[in-house]
Amino acid sequence: MTLLRSCTTALLLSLVAVQAPAAEEGRARLLTEPVYIRPLYGAYRQCGGACLKSGSLSWFCGARQQCSLDCATAPPVRRCASP
Repeated sequence: MTLLRSCTTALLLSLVAVQAPAAEEGRARLLTEPVYIRPLYGAYRQCGGACLKSGSLSWFCGARQQCSLDCATAPPVRRCASP
């Protein structure tokens, strides 16, 4: 019984280790460029944020996308992420 549990645990840990890099790659592919002028047609989400040196920033993403702001780079990186 103990051998079965240890084999099951080892199998689960190996699956998690394989899926973690794939999830990170998937996240990188889902980031898209934002739009800086308000779209005339379609549903959109107005995003906003602030960085210490750049001040207040705003951009637009699709209605079902999430806003992403990275202040660690210069200039700040604004992106739209699909869930």
